Amino acid sequence: MTHPDRFLGRADVYACARPTYPPALGEWLAGLGLLSNRVADVGAGTGLFTRLLLAHGTGPNFAVDAVEPNPEMRAQLGATLAQEMASGRLRVHDGTSEATPLDSASVSLITAAQAAHWFSPVPTVREFRRVLTPGGQVLLVWNDWRGVATPFNAAYREVVTRFSREDGELVSRVPEQELPKLMPGGFEVQTFDNPVPFPRERLRALAGSISYLPSPDDPQFADVGQQLDSAFDAHVSGDHVTLTYRTHAYLGRLD
Repeated sequence: MTHPDRFLGRADVYACARPTYPPALGEWLAGLGLLSNRVADVGAGTGLFTRLLLAHGTGPNFAVDAVEPNPEMRAQLGATLAQEMASGRLRVHDGTSEATPLDSASVSLITAAQAAHWFSPVPTVREFRRVLTPGGQVLLVWNDWRGVATPFNAAYREVVTRFSREDGELVSRVPEQELPKLMPGGFEVQTFDNPVPFPRERLRALAGSISYLPSPDDPQFADVGQQLDSAFDAHVSGDHVTLTYRTHAYLGRLD
């Protein structure tokens, strides 16, 4: 797992601005019986997906091990979910996809939401094989607004492309043709609609949470905010705009 330092200084805005995940995804996982044993949430960030797992996990054997290398995000996760930690349903660890502190054959499901495009496939698969129980599965999830054709999505794309510090197309998730590197045993795909309302300040905070845009303490971030304000004013309905995400879920195996 690479570049955890790219999110230093962004944990607060990440926690308050990033989109959550649709309840239908948690219901799907629970219906498959995947949330009744221990789960590892790798690259857990501030715990946005961890919350979905905890909300839908049941049974005496269910618990979540959240693994996150960024100390600020890990602290945010622990503070937000302190009650779950106190109950024993959640443990929080410093670690990466390539090196977790988890015991061998200790979890039946590994999840990574909004994170696996940072993973190096070969050492990650080696580590996932170590910590998964026999027959265990891997779930990779991304919220992605790209490819959803709405007027505000187009306006938002224009702003973030203008200020992006990445070359070429914005990196958001692993292309499906490359996913076999992370799930060599094959995978199935599920998608879920996930429209998210953004009041003006949340939209600004969203931009501050994105690693390829100027950070909130960068002088250029004021220009980002001005451009987002213009897009907001052109598309506002009531007190918010809607950035329409599609949640892509890939459930697969390593062997």
